[in-house]
Amino acid sequence: MELLLYYRPGTCALAEMIVLEWLGRPYRLCRVSKAETASPAYLAINPQGTVPAMRFGDLVLFENGALLAHLADTHPGSGLAPAAGTIERAILNQWLSWFDSGYHVSHYPIFKAERFLDDPSTHGALAEKAKQRVAQHLRFLDTHLAGKDFFMLGKRTVLDAYFVAIGRWSRRFHDYASLCPNVDRYLQRLDQDPGVAMAKAIENGEATPLPQGHHRGHVGLLDSLR
Repeated sequence: MELLLYYRPGTCALAEMIVLEWLGRPYRLCRVSKAETASPAYLAINPQGTVPAMRFGDLVLFENGALLAHLADTHPGSGLAPAAGTIERAILNQWLSWFDSGYHVSHYPIFKAERFLDDPSTHGALAEKAKQRVAQHLRFLDTHLAGKDFFMLGKRTVLDAYFVAIGRWSRRFHDYASLCPNVDRYLQRLDQDPGVAMAKAIENGEATPLPQGHHRGHVGLLDSLR
């Protein structure tokens, strides 16, 4: 079964790219432009018109929480999520839901204010309010990460990949060293992880696919539907 990830650079789809590198499974990528996400071809894949989406053979899923959980569940030996039905898995699911509905979406008014308010003169104030909310989330995360190298269980999980993908957004407008030093230390450490480094290089177009590598190259949007 080939794994195919639909992504756009700079988005939260980096989380799935990191996990795919950690898993060591061969996969292909389909880079989808912002314009293409509104096309009939892509809406047939993800009716929400967002990235990421992912094809697992005949199954297509979207939304980070669902994708990351399914990747971990279909590779139980990876240790990237606790077994279903355990207390540890309930806690991981809690954090996945919080990342999806809390920290992640709190950035939207900063980057996409027009989705919320029509009057451009109000966008600046909305963005500033959202930055305050993001700062609250970062302080919350900073407390959680005190003394930790990984988000939970003392080893890498899908939560670490998700935080790497989104944590880079907040750094654009918040000084991590002063606001959330534990988050700063944690993310800098993860940036040294080979899978994280490779995923970022691929996203930036700095890595060449190798026949024996995990990343097997790109396919076009229309070709991905054939």
